[in-house]
Amino acid sequence: MPGVLVFAAGNVTNDLTYRESARDQRHDFLSFTMAANNGYLDDNGEWKQTSTLWLNVKAFGALARNARAVIAKGRPVIVHGELKHETFDGADGNRHSSLDLKADAIGLNLRMCASQYVGKGEPYREMPPQAGVEALAGERAAETGEGGTDGEVVVVGDFEGRGAGDGVGTEREPAAVGGAPDF
Repeated sequence: MPGVLVFAAGNVTNDLTYRESARDQRHDFLSFTMAANNGYLDDNGEWKQTSTLWLNVKAFGALARNARAVIAKGRPVIVHGELKHETFDGADGNRHSSLDLKADAIGLNLRMCASQYVGKGEPYREMPPQAGVEALAGERAAETGEGGTDGEVVVVGDFEGRGAGDGVGTEREPAAVGGAPDF
């Protein structure tokens, strides 16, 4: 029986774990932990975080390989998949539980960053940065004193102009769990 299908928006909080299958690419595996923060804007327009939902995300096959190319610690992501509550006995002898999200789709949260598309079936070619992405990256560099590019993915800041990914699990992005994300 399938679990509950959800969308979750948050930030990757650890380095990715990736394993290639020696026998079949469909069994390639990627996992990471994400933090989906809930909260609200107060009367002064300040973000007040109320809770954090921690999810263990798992992906297989082509999704694992493709996500590995763009997902990294600190990046804002949106994940769609099947949510399951798992229980297990830990090495400490205690019973533990976790929320696991078997991903059907993973992408960067474009409210929080910009990216450049390289589609399946298209021959790879060196692509110049898009003018809008380049300008946003320059604005971020001017605001923070940091470089604005990270390969083909340019992280430019969140919805209130703060730097995206500058706090593991503390990003000021409301979660969209259990419904469609607010694009």
